[in-house]
Amino acid sequence: MIYAVIAILIVAVALFILSYFVNDKFEDLESQVEQLSITTMQDTYQMKKKIKILEEELLPEGLDQDMISKTSK
Repeated sequence: MIYAVIAILIVAVALFILSYFVNDKFEDLESQVEQLSITTMQDTYQMKKKIKILEEELLPEGLDQDMISKTSK
Protein backbone atom coordinates (compact mmCIF):
# COMPACT_ATOMS: atom_id res chain seq x y z
CA MET A 1 0.00 0.00 0.00
CA ILE A 2 2.77 2.42 0.91
CA TYR A 3 4.57 1.57 -2.36
CA ALA A 4 1.45 2.48 -4.35
CA VAL A 5 1.14 5.86 -2.62
CA ILE A 6 4.83 6.62 -3.18
CA ALA A 7 4.56 5.59 -6.83
CA ILE A 8 1.52 7.84 -7.34
CA LEU A 9 3.30 10.77 -5.68
CA ILE A 10 6.40 10.27 -7.86
CA VAL A 11 4.28 10.12 -11.00
CA ALA A 12 2.35 13.23 -9.91
CA VAL A 13 5.55 15.20 -9.27
CA ALA A 14 7.04 14.04 -12.58
CA LEU A 15 3.92 15.09 -14.49
CA PHE A 16 3.82 18.41 -12.67
CA ILE A 17 7.43 19.16 -13.63
CA LEU A 18 6.84 17.95 -17.18
CA SER A 19 3.85 20.28 -17.57
CA TYR A 20 6.17 23.31 -17.41
CA PHE A 21 8.21 22.10 -20.36
CA VAL A 22 5.33 21.09 -22.64
CA ASN A 23 4.37 23.71 -25.24
CA ASP A 24 0.90 25.10 -24.54
CA LYS A 25 -1.15 24.76 -27.74
CA PHE A 26 -3.88 27.12 -26.53
CA GLU A 27 -1.30 29.85 -25.97
CA ASP A 28 -0.05 29.41 -29.53
CA LEU A 29 -3.59 29.51 -30.87
CA GLU A 30 -4.38 32.63 -28.87
CA SER A 31 -1.26 34.30 -30.24
CA GLN A 32 -2.24 33.44 -33.81
CA VAL A 33 -5.77 34.79 -33.34
CA GLU A 34 -4.42 37.99 -31.83
CA GLN A 35 -2.00 38.44 -34.74
CA LEU A 36 -4.81 37.82 -37.24
CA SER A 37 -6.98 40.39 -35.48
CA ILE A 38 -4.24 43.02 -35.56
CA THR A 39 -3.56 42.34 -39.25
CA THR A 40 -7.26 42.60 -40.08
CA MET A 41 -7.59 45.90 -38.23
CA GLN A 42 -4.54 47.30 -40.05
CA ASP A 43 -5.93 46.21 -43.43
CA THR A 44 -9.31 47.76 -42.63
CA TYR A 45 -7.69 51.04 -41.61
CA GLN A 46 -5.62 51.15 -44.80
CA MET A 47 -8.64 50.40 -46.99
CA LYS A 48 -10.71 53.14 -45.33
CA LYS A 49 -7.85 55.56 -45.78
CA LYS A 50 -7.51 54.68 -49.47
CA ILE A 51 -11.27 54.96 -50.02
CA LYS A 52 -11.31 58.40 -48.42
CA ILE A 53 -8.45 59.54 -50.67
CA LEU A 54 -10.22 58.17 -53.77
CA GLU A 55 -13.48 59.87 -52.82
CA GLU A 56 -11.67 63.18 -52.39
CA GLU A 57 -9.96 62.80 -55.77
CA LEU A 58 -13.04 61.69 -57.69
CA LEU A 59 -15.58 64.14 -56.32
CA PRO A 60 -15.10 67.62 -57.77
CA GLU A 61 -14.90 70.36 -55.17
CA GLY A 62 -17.64 72.40 -56.84
CA LEU A 63 -20.02 69.45 -56.65
CA ASP A 64 -19.48 69.26 -52.91
CA GLN A 65 -20.37 72.94 -52.51
CA ASP A 66 -23.48 72.52 -54.70
CA MET A 67 -24.67 69.59 -52.58
CA ILE A 68 -24.15 71.54 -49.37
CA SER A 69 -26.01 74.59 -50.64
CA LYS A 70 -28.93 72.47 -51.94
CA THR A 71 -29.37 70.61 -48.66
CA SER A 72 -29.25 73.77 -46.55
CA LYS A 73 -32.11 75.44 -48.49
